[in-house]
Amino acid sequence: MKIAINGFGRIGRAFFRNFYNTKPKDLEIIQINDICDFDKLVYLLKVDSIYGKFKHNFEYKNKELIINNHKISLSSYKNPKDFQTNADVIIECSGKFDDTKKLQSYIDNGASYVILGATPKDNMDIYIYGVNEHKYNGIKIISNASCTSNAIAPIINTINKKYKIQSGNISIIHPFNNDQSLLDSPHNNNIRLSRNATINIIPTTSSIGNVLKRIFNINFYGDSIRVPTSIVAFSNIDLVLENNITKDDILGLDFNNNIIGIDYDMRVSSDFIGDTRSAIIASDLININSNTARIGIWFDNENGYANRLIDMLNTIYTYHKSN
Repeated sequence: MKIAINGFGRIGRAFFRNFYNTKPKDLEIIQINDICDFDKLVYLLKVDSIYGKFKHNFEYKNKELIINNHKISLSSYKNPKDFQTNADVIIECSGKFDDTKKLQSYIDNGASYVILGATPKDNMDIYIYGVNEHKYNGIKIISNASCTSNAIAPIINTINKKYKIQSGNISIIHPFNNDQSLLDSPHNNNIRLSRNATINIIPTTSSIGNVLKRIFNINFYGDSIRVPTSIVAFSNIDLVLENNITKDDILGLDFNNNIIGIDYDMRVSSDFIGDTRSAIIASDLININSNTARIGIWFDNENGYANRLIDMLNTIYTYHKSN
């Protein structure tokens, strides 16, 4: 199955790095599309301030990356309607095209599937690995939701199966993003995000409540607080349960160890840089009061999410191969 990436920013490059680290069987990247200068993008792939050097040797020449004797074409289409590719699956990571109507152009141009690496702005089907990927049935255009949704939804799913959740609140302490200002300057959508990201704690919004409502039909409220760090997010998950619960009940649940971990060593954010799991529960930050619970979690908001994109890609490939 041939893969194209549209958008070679933080998530696009994280997906690319982890793809070559995990080497998915029978999948190959054949194209990267971005409107930015590839001289700069290739430089940012080669050396990353957070993750270090790219671990694989490659050549860059004649609008191609050559890695492991395999050629990856580099293109600069600005609009999905113009996007020409021989790929079977397009991983949409540009942050510019986030509804079904826009992504349909990829299908019209010959792609078989599209995975949106973000929360959709419409009612596009959302699949989160470790929650509902087993229900995937060949839908052409899907969303992989956000890094936060991938961190929190599998935990909610496991708890809710045994201890029915009535409602909840999600508070996300999130590193600053590229859309913020390094110095005070106007932001297109959010006045607070106009302020200096390197010295301010900035409250903003989150789509997590809407995503959890869609998947679990449980009312959640969510917000996000941007802080002056570059990577790894923290979240408090506050739950109201149908019955009383204990900390041991939470720790004794059968979480999927491939994507959810538990930390017993009181670690801090930098300890989780590069972690490939969706989330890591901080055991000492589980607090219970009768039928209410607060659970603190860590997650590498780029690396963990990139690996879930790969997992969802493998899910589509498995379905495609069997049908």
